[in-house]
Amino acid sequence: MISNVKKNKINLFELKSKKDLKNVENIFDKFLKKNIFKKKYFSKARKCACGSKKYINNFKIGLFKYVKCKCNTYFVDPMPNDNFLKIIYSEKGPYSIYRKKFLENKNKKKIRIGKINKRKAAQISTILKDKKKYILDFGCGDGSFLKTCKKNGFKNLFGVDTKYSKPYKKNGVFFSNSLKNLKVTKKFDCIVLWGVLEHLNDPINFSKNIFKYLKKGGYIFIEVPSADSLLMTVLSLFKIRVDRFIEPGRHLYFFSKQFFYIFSKRLKLNIIDLETNGLDLQTLIGPTNDKLTKRLLMIQNTIDKINFSDHYRAVFQKK
Repeated sequence: MISNVKKNKINLFELKSKKDLKNVENIFDKFLKKNIFKKKYFSKARKCACGSKKYINNFKIGLFKYVKCKCNTYFVDPMPNDNFLKIIYSEKGPYSIYRKKFLENKNKKKIRIGKINKRKAAQISTILKDKKKYILDFGCGDGSFLKTCKKNGFKNLFGVDTKYSKPYKKNGVFFSNSLKNLKVTKKFDCIVLWGVLEHLNDPINFSKNIFKYLKKGGYIFIEVPSADSLLMTVLSLFKIRVDRFIEPGRHLYFFSKQFFYIFSKRLKLNIIDLETNGLDLQTLIGPTNDKLTKRLLMIQNTIDKINFSDHYRAVFQKK
């Protein structure tokens, strides 16, 4: 099971400095302030992705209201529509600027490849014993996760991301800007969605379309921000904006454990395993000295163990 793979101890401010986090938010704030009141880009929050229109709480941070559904999932209001998402994730949009400036920084990539992706690949290996299985990483970014899988012996690896203008193959990994252009003749044994569903305004319908490409008995790995976390609990109580987690205009949903049961029922999946990972304390407290940082990471480890950290990582199997 994925939760049995030893967890990493990651210092948030080695991964993303406080200056980087602030610069990222400035990029998005500038864009949002120009567009937030344009009706063609936003709609009144409809219903939650779970299908319910019953809300039990809401709070406002910056330009957005965050609505809590009865399934304990949070989502933003107003809700960005498809026109907005096309602009924000376009080749010259604010997300592309953010990715080039920060996500593709060499030092940050070392941490992701050396620690984060290494553990993800090890978790895939606990489920997929046959290295010839077909794996799709949808929203693969620079493909670093797939490259790590390649080093772990996996053979048939495919990545889809809007950053690729045309299909190509590099170091045995196939990349494309769409599933259609990949031209894969068989269904996948495993689909991974690392940090994808929270960026979508209709995550269930998106998942239905993607999982058509998954064979019966195939596996889905997802990672999403947790509505059940310590961090979200503090935010909802004190209305504190924390740039790493809230990510206005990008993180549209924060998912609950209860939502996963609805998600699995709707999409005819079995929940195989579930864990949380996070940096709740460093996100709330900010940079500290080495001694206190070590202590915070030890406490964070306990928060991880009780599934109260700020990101869920889950595995599902298609019935």
